[in-house]
Amino acid sequence: MRNLLPAILSTMSLNLLVSSCHAAFTTKGSSIASRPFSVRPLSASPQRIGIVGGGMAGLSCAYHLLRKTSQEGNPVQVTILDEDEVGRKGASSVAGGLLHPFSPRGKLVHLGLEGLKSTNTLIKAALKHEPSLLLRPHLYRAAQTPTHVENLKLTSENFPEFATWLSTEELKSQVGEGDWLGGIKLENGCQVIHVPTYLKGLWKECQELSKQTVEWVPQSISKSDWDGCLDRFDAVVLAAGSGLWTAENSALGMELPVELVRGQSVEMRMDPSLSHPNEAVLCGKYIVPRPGEDKLLIGATHEYKEIPWNKEEVTTDLRDRSEGLAPVVWDKGVVEGVTCGIRVQSRRGPKGRMPIVGLWEDRKASHPYVWLFTGLSSRGLIYHGLFGDILSDAILKGDDQALLNSYSETAWWK
Repeated sequence: MRNLLPAILSTMSLNLLVSSCHAAFTTKGSSIASRPFSVRPLSASPQRIGIVGGGMAGLSCAYHLLRKTSQEGNPVQVTILDEDEVGRKGASSVAGGLLHPFSPRGKLVHLGLEGLKSTNTLIKAALKHEPSLLLRPHLYRAAQTPTHVENLKLTSENFPEFATWLSTEELKSQVGEGDWLGGIKLENGCQVIHVPTYLKGLWKECQELSKQTVEWVPQSISKSDWDGCLDRFDAVVLAAGSGLWTAENSALGMELPVELVRGQSVEMRMDPSLSHPNEAVLCGKYIVPRPGEDKLLIGATHEYKEIPWNKEEVTTDLRDRSEGLAPVVWDKGVVEGVTCGIRVQSRRGPKGRMPIVGLWEDRKASHPYVWLFTGLSSRGLIYHGLFGDILSDAILKGDDQALLNSYSETAWWK
């Protein structure tokens, strides 16, 4: 673990709902710890499922559970436990919203095409309810060095259905002035979305699939009520991201191969009278449009220190690292605020950074049948749909082996 985790464990309460709920049944002598759970055997299909965390991971899992069981005419009862309203808190709520399957070097990430297809299925479902979630049907990756040029040209040659190489002048004509040597335009499913609005649309789709039986339980429930908050479920999914690593849950964090990374971004506003394309461009850092043609987001920092950077430090760091992408933005734009999120970043393995997904067989777990879905980090948008889909299959079958048989790499963290 890097040094950010101890600070969060000692000072932060990012998700009171999760920490209170977890403490209720891990504290020695608690009422849940001392009485048997009224749950089904793991081999049976669960009917009551509690999902802790309503960000991208939690809502993807809920959507797939409800979609599969509603097709059979008997949707499972899903309850989402989250400390705030949909899209209001957590790393998901401040994500840049750049959907594409490529690494910074332009290589296809592991399961990238499968992830792109799955996430677009969820976006299509959410668009029915929140059409404004789609900000741009494409995005751009700029080349600022000869190595970038070589890598991105190769991407356009290997994946012409998604990537089109643009010369320096072609790129400037589409995204404005910048310090680059060309770049690629990504489309055909690669796009930019407003994640909070997307989450609202996905939640509405879950309500529709469940015939309005899905529940969202907010933090307003008193702490004393958490003693019995999980024992009514046949299975529990922990998908709350960094909220699982508060002081009361330190045992969970210390036993899993993850680190916590703070990411801050600056919200900027352009003068509407200026001619600026306001397109999404990334090259190390990113510049993305926000709702409203004159607003954009530049991010993100990668902080591991105990004390968060202040607004001036964040602005200076991001300006130094992104000014070449959009000099006009930094010259003419106004910084209106700073967003902050903390990601759960899994350790890098042979397949890159893979999420932690599967049955948690630790006997210190908060419930007899706990499933984990966390560690999505910066690949949350490309992976949450795919792994929410395969995790829902395993939950409904009550069989972790079903997940491992289809995707053996999901066992990397065990």
